Amino acid sequence: MFNSREILTAVEIGTSKICVLVGEALPDGRVSIIGRGMVPSAGSVVKGEICNMEKAFEQLSVAIDDADRSSGRELANSRQVVVVVTGCGIESRQGLGTVFVKNEQHKVTEKEMEDAYENAKIIRLAPDHEILNTSGAYYLVDDRRVRHPLNLSARKLDAQVHIVCGIAARVENFRSIMREAGFEDSTFNIAFAPLASDFGILSEEERENGVVMIDLGAGTTSYDVEFNSGILASGVLQVGFDHVCNDLSIGLDLHIDACRKMMEDGSLARAMRERREYMEFSSSTGRSRRIPLASFETIIDLRLREIFEIVRKSLAAKGALNNLDAGGVLTGGGALFERTPAVFREVFDLGCRVGQPLDAGGAVTGVENARYSTVWGALKVAAYYNSLCDDDRGVGGVINMFDRMIDQGCRLFRNLKGAIRV
Repeated sequence: MFNSREILTAVEIGTSKICVLVGEALPDGRVSIIGRGMVPSAGSVVKGEICNMEKAFEQLSVAIDDADRSSGRELANSRQVVVVVTGCGIESRQGLGTVFVKNEQHKVTEKEMEDAYENAKIIRLAPDHEILNTSGAYYLVDDRRVRHPLNLSARKLDAQVHIVCGIAARVENFRSIMREAGFEDSTFNIAFAPLASDFGILSEEERENGVVMIDLGAGTTSYDVEFNSGILASGVLQVGFDHVCNDLSIGLDLHIDACRKMMEDGSLARAMRERREYMEFSSSTGRSRRIPLASFETIIDLRLREIFEIVRKSLAAKGALNNLDAGGVLTGGGALFERTPAVFREVFDLGCRVGQPLDAGGAVTGVENARYSTVWGALKVAAYYNSLCDDDRGVGGVINMFDRMIDQGCRLFRNLKGAIRV
């Protein structure tokens, strides 16, 4: 029977959790979440990379089945599937593509825009790397920066394109596990995690005015910078909030599970808000240990400061710290810790907010939380892909529009809209 519902699926295979969201694209442009499956990664993913395929497949299968069941068995009808990746030796750069405007009117047409964009994607890659995603940053018309060059008089048009690359063999692990789970290569697309988060939590005003977005996950910290609605830089550190717990465990001689628990249940944050002098723990001998709260704060601040300083240095080297009038947006589980925003402000000298999924609604609740920013963003990306494609294409006809374009109509739409921002 023909299914007229526009079903979408997003998959996040992360260090701490594997999460699958099933959504429906509504006529008014919103996305309604109709199914969710989430399980612990159970050690199968380390620093954002799959290290135990068998265990990861078991956990992913459970998450997929839970999401499918809660959606009323709609997952198989998905028109778009997006899988987010991080780690994988991912790096980014800006590509520059140039064309000369030779038509009789000497005005920029859609063809010049498309040719400049395609030329910008021609870069020299290491033999073991592949391009994962691309997105338009901005255009230059006779060396003057513009957002919409169509029909402007010009001699030369340059396209600045943000290009995300990764180590092919590591990315293949994500593709392989999706194939094992029953998806064919043509039925899903890969998206770099911070670009998905960007799509799910940032406002149009923030994208326009300039913003740095940092996603503090368990095993990785990913980030991007957007200005004038174009991606200027992105990257990932294989250091995440779990390293904070590890530092506490080593520095204070506590079991790491106890450190994770006090972070997750908020007991450490409550102690800080209440300005307690110490926290009390039972030792292996049954005697009580009192650890000064200042010791926790010092260790946590040192690690957070190190993470933010590395990100800041990387962005400064790429010239991406100018024009950040919207400040910073922090997301991911690590952003929920009370000290995280304060340390960010000290390092970047910028204001910030904690970002969470925008407009996340539907039958499934509880995703209005920074821990779901990436997978929600991936679902929004899937909805964007769906809006650019004819209904009769289905999932099997989708080509990854980050790095390849479906047809001339979709190409023109993307360029006219300033390029997909993920």
